[in-house]
Order: sequence, then C-alpha cells, then structure tokens
Amino acid sequence: MRGKLEHPRGLIELISVEVERIDHEYRELWLSFEYTCPGGEYKSAMVLPISNSKEMANFFFKELISEAKHLSEIEKSDALSVGLFVANKTDTMLPIKNLCQRVIDTLNTDEELHENRDFIDLCTSGFHFKDPSRSLSSKGFEERLKIFMARATEKMSQGYYTIAADDLEKANVLCATSPIISKLIGICHRELGHLDIALEMFNRAMELGDKEKDTYLYLSEIHFFLNDMERAYEILDKMLLEYRDDIRAMVELANIRYQMGQDYIPLLDKAFGLDAELTRTTLLQTFVFKKVGGGKKSRIAIEDASRLLAIPEATLRQLAQTNRIPARAFPDNEELVLDENELKAWAHVYRRYKLLADEIDRADTQQGGDKHQDVALLS
Repeated sequence: MRGKLEHPRGLIELISVEVERIDHEYRELWLSFEYTCPGGEYKSAMVLPISNSKEMANFFFKELISEAKHLSEIEKSDALSVGLFVANKTDTMLPIKNLCQRVIDTLNTDEELHENRDFIDLCTSGFHFKDPSRSLSSKGFEERLKIFMARATEKMSQGYYTIAADDLEKANVLCATSPIISKLIGICHRELGHLDIALEMFNRAMELGDKEKDTYLYLSEIHFFLNDMERAYEILDKMLLEYRDDIRAMVELANIRYQMGQDYIPLLDKAFGLDAELTRTTLLQTFVFKKVGGGKKSRIAIEDASRLLAIPEATLRQLAQTNRIPARAFPDNEELVLDENELKAWAHVYRRYKLLADEIDRADTQQGGDKHQDVALLS
C-alpha cells in the first residue's frame, strides 16, 4: 500500500546577515539580511526586540519565513499546501544566536558604548554564509571601514542615499573623528530633505577640521533654505576670507544680500569681472529671486508684467512653466502669482549680465518648435 504523499516544500536559503544598528535606548537590534526563496532573491531588514538570545533568534527565523511566504505569494493560494523552511538553518542559527547574546552582554556593561571595542565590533559585524571570506566579522576594523566607504560612495553615485547613509553611519562608528564621513552623511541627508540632520553633520565636519569649499557652500545653502540668512551670510563671508575669488561664494553671498534687502549688485559685478562665463552659469544654477522669507508681496498681473519688462506675455508664461522666472502656482488655480519686485530684480540681473536675450530666445524656441532646434533648454 502506498503511503501518503509528502507536501511539496519551498526552500529558503539565508545568504548573509549584517548588523545595521543597535539601539540602546529602545533595546532594539536592527539586522539586514539577504536570502533566496521561491519568490526570488531579496535583501530585507528586521528589528529584533532585545530580550534573550534564544527568543531573538527564533523571532528572526519566524519573521524571515513569514516574509518569504508573502513574497513567494504562497498566502494567496490556499490550494497549494507548501511548507517553507530554511534549508541552512542548522548552520546559521548558532551564529545569529551568539550575535544576539553578545549584544545583550555588551549592553549590560557599564562602559561608554562609543568607547567599547566590543560594541564597535558588533555595530559593524556581519556574516556571509555562502562565502565566509566576505563576512565582515572576519575582517579588521580598517578593512571594514574601507568596505563601508566604498559601498556608500557607490550607492551615492546611484542616488540610493538612504542605503548610503546606513553604511556611512557604520563607518562613523569605526572612525568618529573623520570629517569626510560626517560630510558625506550630511550630503545624504541633504538629498533626502533631512535638513536638520544635514546641518548637524556639516557643522561636525567643520568642527573636525573640514575647510573645503563645498562644505562651506552646503552649510550656507541649508541655512538659506531655513531662512537663517544671517548665519548663511557669516559662513560665506568666512569662506571668502580663505577663497577670496571664489565665484560661487560671491554669487551666493549676493543672493543672501538680495534676500536680506541689501545691495548685492557690487558683489555680482566683482564676480562678473573675474570670470563672466562662470558667473553667468552660476547665476542660472543658484540665484533664487523668490523671497524665501515670504512677507508682503507686490502682486502684479502677467499682462502688466509683460508691459513692465517689455517681454511678450506668451514668453513670460513659457518662462514660468520652465521655472525660469520667479513665479508661484497653486494646484487648485491655473493663474500664475507674480511679484513685481522679484520680477524687476530678475530682469535687471539677467539684462546686466547678458542672460535675458538667451532666456527669451529659448522660451520662444520652445513655443515655436522650429527655431534653433539645436539649442538645448536649460534644466
């Protein structure tokens, strides 16, 4: 007599596990991990409440199987009685359990964690179960630092700033006195829109001795968009003591003076006299004619703006659509909101530094579609 047929089984293979963060305050261990399952190959992350090592390891594998089941779409088909299990659980359970126990023991010590070598080791640990030579835990701190920095810069070049920031935080655990690490963390958070964290990181980089041009500019830029013009002014003023003829610094300082209602044209004239082409390029890229601080506006209709600036209305509309003039639009209203003073400043600067004709020509080209087709629109 034939016996009962076995249910078909789905295999999960755990490839690697890496510590992302140990949160002492909330007693949480954050792990990232890679694995294969019937649904494919995945990289994921999980938060383990820190309790005891056995419970933590069991929690990890339970959540891993649950996620793999969902990703393999097994939950959507009750007709398929598929039992998922971790094929290499015997080989991976003990390292993960031991890791959890080490975390518990380290957090129970009275040492300062940022000075505790075991804690630093744990925060930058990782196991690769298919290729042990790739395990972070088998490498020295210096080699781990190089790995994190290489991974972070690669991810930044691809635009994956959240992942890059995670690797940079690990690098920072290994080398907390490196200004370049703090700056790179700041850049990631700047790109993610976390201006408060970016500000903290750029300030720390400078406190650690970073005096590079871009660090001054990043710091000033964040203060600018936080509408702290006085602090932005101080930073660029200090930068120009070290880099006296830096065009970008002069243009951005002029922009701050404009925002503060101060005379800014002399600074632009100085920059233009030093390098006309670079000044024009920088004006196009960075000068903000909209008043960041808000305040009372001198609203003007587009028909009146056309007469005031001697620019056709259709051209102004085209410039507004491509964000080339200071204009505001609202989702529930197609009407453009224009400020007379902002438009006057824009037209004055663009005429003075020979930018206006090109802008109008590009706008007219886009409208007509058959004029100077080889001229690319500015982004």
